[in-house]
Amino acid sequence: KMATKLFLLLLLLPVVVTSTCNTDIDCSLNGVCTSGVCVCDKPWKGESCGVLGYKVTSASGKDLFPINRTHKTWNGPIIGPDESDGLFHIYVPYYINATGVKSLFRVEYVMHGFAKNIEGPYTWGERPNLQGGINPAGLAFPNKSTGKTVYTLWNAGIQYSDSPNGPWAPLPGGRGCGGNPAPVYNPHNGMFYCTSQHTTEIFSSSHLGDWTKFSDINVTAANGSNVPYSQYMPAVEDPFMWVDKRGNFHIINHRYGKEQTHCYNSTLSAHTFSPDGKSWHVISPPVEPYSHTVQYDDGTSKTFVALERPNIHFNGSGVMTHINLAADLTTTDAGCGSNSCDYCKFLNHCGTVIIALDV
Repeated sequence: KMATKLFLLLLLLPVVVTSTCNTDIDCSLNGVCTSGVCVCDKPWKGESCGVLGYKVTSASGKDLFPINRTHKTWNGPIIGPDESDGLFHIYVPYYINATGVKSLFRVEYVMHGFAKNIEGPYTWGERPNLQGGINPAGLAFPNKSTGKTVYTLWNAGIQYSDSPNGPWAPLPGGRGCGGNPAPVYNPHNGMFYCTSQHTTEIFSSSHLGDWTKFSDINVTAANGSNVPYSQYMPAVEDPFMWVDKRGNFHIINHRYGKEQTHCYNSTLSAHTFSPDGKSWHVISPPVEPYSHTVQYDDGTSKTFVALERPNIHFNGSGVMTHINLAADLTTTDAGCGSNSCDYCKFLNHCGTVIIALDV
């Protein structure tokens, strides 16, 4: 019994790695620099606390919409568990055909699924009364007057509801901040922040109405110069932004490269971080926050060529527990001829997957 208690205690301790650090920035702001050593917050790992640790995921997470092989989904936000029904709710774009060049841009509508377990399986209900949108985002936050949770979906504008089941209506005076938005509510100051597809600037608003430019996303390079993040880390897209328990800002992105073969090791992701949302940093050399291969509880594993549109889920204590992504479900390490590994998704079947994080 004593050994069991000791083992459980060790599981709860932060991860200590043997890197040399001078400040918390050297630990990707995903941990603290203590006596020259990074102490990482779970699930972050690695010498600079820059890598998300995975754990074994339920087999149902391999494809959250395994119903119709003539259509494809391309990930979306997960909200929950809901206070009223205890369910997790996911909203994904539903595309017109399973394969074909640029089919990912021929969205029909947004699908709504719900499940008792965030890793699925999901039941797919009636199509919600939402306008179509290529890459929906979601944001839940407290109503400043009532304290009740407001649920918002960002696709064609901002739509809101008092329940993740809907009905949904346009948010009065609300407008988005650009295509493929990444909104966040900062509980430390009650402000909203948002960036969009190319991850070049941050906007802020007190009420999801008139956005004001807050900062350029410029990173401090090794030589001390200020460089736009999108130039320092070329080909970043699909941002997801959050503010952590210490008030630090983070953005993870899908990042694509020019590889045509060995696609299981192709360029995949990027991370930038800031103590205040204004001065941004990256680890040099770059560290990819999420990786290609996932282990499942049925004894199998899957290596994905493409994992895009990252969305991180946080539990009620603010701990990140899962990352869900848009995935190329069929391309192998060999790629797809003369095309880049990243392009193969336009030629093959795609879907939505979820990965359990090591917390």
